[in-house]
Amino acid sequence: MTVLPAIVAHRGYSTLYRENSPAAWTGAIEAKADYIEVDVRVTRDGHVVCCHDATLKRLAGRDDAVADMTSTELALIEADGFPAAPPLALLFATVPEHQPILFDVKEERLATLDTLLAALAGKPERDLTLGLHSSASVRHVREGGWTRPILGLIKSFDEEAFFEAGGDIVRIWEWDTAEGRIAGHVQLGRPVWITAGEGATDRKVGDFGADDLLRMTAEGASGFLVNDPVGARLVLAEALETRS
Repeated sequence: MTVLPAIVAHRGYSTLYRENSPAAWTGAIEAKADYIEVDVRVTRDGHVVCCHDATLKRLAGRDDAVADMTSTELALIEADGFPAAPPLALLFATVPEHQPILFDVKEERLATLDTLLAALAGKPERDLTLGLHSSASVRHVREGGWTRPILGLIKSFDEEAFFEAGGDIVRIWEWDTAEGRIAGHVQLGRPVWITAGEGATDRKVGDFGADDLLRMTAEGASGFLVNDPVGARLVLAEALETRS
């Protein structure tokens, strides 16, 4: 039986709903995404919130930096009818326990990582994956007791160090999938996830082309970070049905 690659809803179902919002998470669940990807940062008073950018400029038209604000201050700021940076508690209240979540940790000071580990330690029943940007961060969270999966959001030159430090899945940008790039990892038994779009694709991050999804699947990719989980699954399922 052929298994389709995992569909990871990039910042939730962000094609239809505001990224990192309860609506985007609910939309991803309804779309049957295998994972919901959520960006996380830590506030000045040590609370984990869901926000991609370092500041609120793009979402809420404010120059405030998330790291400089308290959770109480952030709670008063909305964007498109939702909290501009929803608290982690709202994510867990919205997303059922059975739904896997991938966290893209946007700022990786050791204190920030420790705050996140402490916040997630109370959720042992959840299927959670950490997305980290350096092998040093991987070593730190492993030493801090993190036993769940880690996705490497890393540069190509750091990939071997990532796996040596205890990483599990490597993320490759679509624009970096030259011939043999995916297969080289797959041959070593390493799962490879792809972030669609960006770079030379001339598509924004998370947007995909059908032919490109099929090519990368054929080369061994086992997961895709996409803005439209419904469209991506349809492309892959129809290709599988045609082959069978």
